[in-house]
Amino acid sequence: MRKHLIITILIAALGFVACENTIRYEYDPSDGKITILGQLSTTNSKHTLFLSMSYPDRIDSLPGAKVECFVNGARSVAKAIPAGYTEELVDWQTGETQLVPNRFPYTRYEFEANFKPGDKVRIEASKGNLNAWTELVVPKPGTIMSVDTATVVKSFVYQDIDGTDTYEQEYLEFTLRLRDVQGEDNYYSMNGNLTTVTSLSSDGEGETRVDTEGPYWLDYETFHDLILEDGYSSGMGELFEDLLPVNSTHCFSDKMFKDSDATVRFYIPSYYFKSRYYYFFEADRAEINRFLNLSLKSFDRSFYNYLRALNNMATYGYDVSPIIEPTMLPNNVNGGMGIVSIAAESTVEMIFGPFVYYKEDIDYPIY
Repeated sequence: MRKHLIITILIAALGFVACENTIRYEYDPSDGKITILGQLSTTNSKHTLFLSMSYPDRIDSLPGAKVECFVNGARSVAKAIPAGYTEELVDWQTGETQLVPNRFPYTRYEFEANFKPGDKVRIEASKGNLNAWTELVVPKPGTIMSVDTATVVKSFVYQDIDGTDTYEQEYLEFTLRLRDVQGEDNYYSMNGNLTTVTSLSSDGEGETRVDTEGPYWLDYETFHDLILEDGYSSGMGELFEDLLPVNSTHCFSDKMFKDSDATVRFYIPSYYFKSRYYYFFEADRAEINRFLNLSLKSFDRSFYNYLRALNNMATYGYDVSPIIEPTMLPNNVNGGMGIVSIAAESTVEMIFGPFVYYKEDIDYPIY
């Protein structure tokens, strides 16, 4: 009886195999979907969304779409910004300057709205018979309680063939005390940008010029801070001691300090903050100030997963390979594709300076 049962099972299995069909897939190059990308914030009243049409074989811009934002039911209509921008190119043969349009495969839409924690936000985009939408709840912000700084020196071991090269770099160490949002699962990122303001003045004539550079986004090192790395690695280490992705997006969850405070540390090279004059022209005096803005951003789980996916792509490469499984990017747009987030921010501004230089004290210009 047992022998007959085994034979019956084998025949049934062969029957399933025999019923397999090969399905031929032929894509329609005109079958497109609306893609929406946007990183919105509670600190701004003007917001930008990037819309495109994604086809199986290309991506196009999407002018003429209807884009609306609803905050607790109140409606705001987004206005399309002309695609691309115009840049100046100099013809090396004639020396003439030409204005050349530089187009991108998306269309910018701008709208005004004020977000506060707890608001329900719905964004809709449509064109023809295509409709895409997403719904978000504005999160509560975490809090930067305090910031302390210290100058330290760190040594690196680079991955040369012999593994012996070392390089000492002076860093400014930032020690931050963070407070988690109570009673919720929270997701954060820590970012910083630097703005430089240079005032040039002449004796007896007052201020002649003020130059502003930036803001520039600053990258930082964590040196294996458990919270900021969120299970990742700040670098590849000793000849691939681990294969964890680099946390280049600086995202982390509250899993290690839930409903409490946490101390985190990161490091920025000190030369970003040590200033030197770079030109005087007709001025006799230069005063330089640098403004560092640190921002703790809070957002939802879908955008946190998106940032983690970007970490994977940054570590293992953005190229699509037929033998490597591609990274799957999260999507929170219904009826289309894309990712939209709203960040609640806690910010701290720090001033480095003023650094003052006089023309007569400098023998030669430093650039």
